[in-house]
Amino acid sequence: MKKNLQMLLVAIICVGMVFTISLIGCKTETAAESAEETLAETTGAQTAETTTASEVVSEKKFRVGYSCFGWEIPWMVFYKQIFDEVIAKEYPNYEIIYHDAQYDFQKMADGLETFINEDVDLIMHFALDNIPMLETYKKIKAAGIPLLLTMDEPAYEAWDYMTAFSGLSPSEAGRVCADALNEALGGKGTYACITPPKGSSSYNMYMTRFYDRLENIGSQLQLVAEEDGNWDPKTAQEKAATILTKYPDIDGFYVTDDWMGGGIVNAAKEKGYNPGDFVIAGCGGASVGVKDLADGWYYVLVDQGPKLCAIQDAYIMKMICEGIGPVPFYSMVYQRVLTKDNMEGFEPSW
Repeated sequence: MKKNLQMLLVAIICVGMVFTISLIGCKTETAAESAEETLAETTGAQTAETTTASEVVSEKKFRVGYSCFGWEIPWMVFYKQIFDEVIAKEYPNYEIIYHDAQYDFQKMADGLETFINEDVDLIMHFALDNIPMLETYKKIKAAGIPLLLTMDEPAYEAWDYMTAFSGLSPSEAGRVCADALNEALGGKGTYACITPPKGSSSYNMYMTRFYDRLENIGSQLQLVAEEDGNWDPKTAQEKAATILTKYPDIDGFYVTDDWMGGGIVNAAKEKGYNPGDFVIAGCGGASVGVKDLADGWYYVLVDQGPKLCAIQDAYIMKMICEGIGPVPFYSMVYQRVLTKDNMEGFEPSW
């Protein structure tokens, strides 16, 4: 009897141990499942939060004021067409508000101040000459609105007020043209320049680097005339005709825009010159310039077409507005150096 009671007690203890172990296992499994559920919920919440934040950035609407010295400038007509296409395709949540200064610096200042009053998210600006705009730039900076300067690189005085620059480098184009003209003429001979408006920041950028480069390489080229072409083919043609009359044996020209370069070519044709009678080193890349290059008038032509500018400007606009960084302070687009030998396949964008 005693033995039977002992066996029954052992059995009860064993059953209790199995039940306890089983219960512990259940609790452990439940804790693990609970932890997994908690992790899943947390991860899901974080993913949802991240997705929501991303959607907020992508869906947020931005208003950008874009002022230009003149949207009717042929280069800018093509630029705006490309820029609008890029915005519509890549950045549909951006509203671009255009302002045309119509070649008037007071209208330009008034337009920029309107953008300040409307508290746009970003101001983009192509002044052609930044110097008259410095006081307005100060107001933009004081208002806390980012300023993206575009097209020709700005005057150094404007760098204190801009958030970034995106566009072309006239000074680099000037350096390339100085080397090319010196090479074409063997370091000796006479040349003339058709320039941007004198006193403008464009003049300083295109011309200072050109002249400095000739001096630095010890060139013996002799400058016989420098005329303001005012970015106008007809004005350039008149100035070039006067130069060719006074210096009929001139060896070369440097011109800062191939629309003005077309004026030089027209003046030369009227006076009976042929390609090769003198050489031209110039900037541009427009259809008229590419044709003149193919015909042999240019020794070198630095492409400054609008396509790459429009694409890069739009992307840097997005970087500034959406805080994608670091935002580059100075961004120069690639400026292809064209010669008659390497221009095959090049298609001008304006």
